Amino acid sequence: MRIAILDYEHAVSSAVAGPADIFASMMRTGPMLTGGPIAVRFDIDFVSEKDGQLHRRDMQTAVSSKVGRQETYDLVIVPAMHSDKIVQVIEREQRLVDWLRQQHQQGAELASICVGAFLLGATGLLNGKVATTHWLFADRFRDMYPEVEIQDDKIIVDQGSIYTCGGAFSFTTFIMYLLEKFCGHEAAIIASKILMINVHQQPQDAFSIFRLQHNHADDMIIKAQQYIEKKYADTISIEALAVRYNMSIRHFIRRFEQATGNTPLAYLQRVRIEAAKKMLENSQEGVEQIAFRCGYEDMSFFRKIFKRYVAMTPKAYKEKYGRNRLQMVTASMAS
Repeated sequence: MRIAILDYEHAVSSAVAGPADIFASMMRTGPMLTGGPIAVRFDIDFVSEKDGQLHRRDMQTAVSSKVGRQETYDLVIVPAMHSDKIVQVIEREQRLVDWLRQQHQQGAELASICVGAFLLGATGLLNGKVATTHWLFADRFRDMYPEVEIQDDKIIVDQGSIYTCGGAFSFTTFIMYLLEKFCGHEAAIIASKILMINVHQQPQDAFSIFRLQHNHADDMIIKAQQYIEKKYADTISIEALAVRYNMSIRHFIRRFEQATGNTPLAYLQRVRIEAAKKMLENSQEGVEQIAFRCGYEDMSFFRKIFKRYVAMTPKAYKEKYGRNRLQMVTASMAS
């Protein structure tokens, strides 16, 4: 199986070398568990542009040569880039963008890591499809590529011959997913055991942080948002908010959603859940006390809403990210 990994200027080095190391490790150590050579051999090249020409460097020999026009790979990986260089990379790497289109037309499958999705998006091949990228840059992606449906709650999105994944270091489980896709379940399990990488698809919701959506020009809606952010623990009705800002309920909801992308009720819930996450991380209080402090009297409803936005229960979140967990980890490291 021929694999090309793009190695462009401002690419995140770990997202370039990491996938290559996983595939190479599978070839080196897989036979120790299988008792013979693995079913699929990986030939890995790093592809980059120089002086208007594409060059490939073989991972095994480090020999560099020009990429032939008819040369086709089975899989091309687009690694993450430094997030402050997105525009520069897209403008500079048009030769690679054209080559990605060409490779896909010739039968290659494409996979982007984290904000590498922006470079893949520049090909137009994601238009009309579903994709993911790092949750922090999902809104920017939507602005740049409105014809792509971004599901930033997903770690991995599989569109048949085009794959995208979320955060930069999620490439480890992403490569496990691709190994299973191309080589079968047994190969992925072997790789998981050898490299001690879990095979899973935990949603990005567990890691994301809700950002207050003030980047718009509707001053009245900003005032409504600020009121919600200050009074989220109180009983807040949408009807009362509409009256407070001299609008009909229908007009208030429509105007709020146009400005923020959320309904007023969804915004209130997200503000409350973000406050709850911070308390679960830092407070010694129990889950019920925190729920009450965030405006929830019904624990069942709180758990339901929390899981909807965070993809885990409040208790599981506290166990994973709470201060007690951090203290236990620190103590074990010191001992």
